[in-house]
Amino acid sequence: MQYTANGEASDWMLSEHGVYAMSPEIGSSNSNSDVFFISKAENIRITMEQNFVWIEYIIIKLQPQL
Repeated sequence: MQYTANGEASDWMLSEHGVYAMSPEIGSSNSNSDVFFISKAENIRITMEQNFVWIEYIIIKLQPQL
């Protein structure tokens, strides 16, 4: 889906605080995820299950190394 936007939280975090952030748009193979908001709990669960592996990977990689 293509649309224009003036920015979002990730842009603000970088410009105001120097924090790199990301706001990925996720979807699933379920056609119900093509709507802007996923309203049914079952479809949210499916979408999160299908995207969990890469989301978890990114979160782990972004953790500071102590």
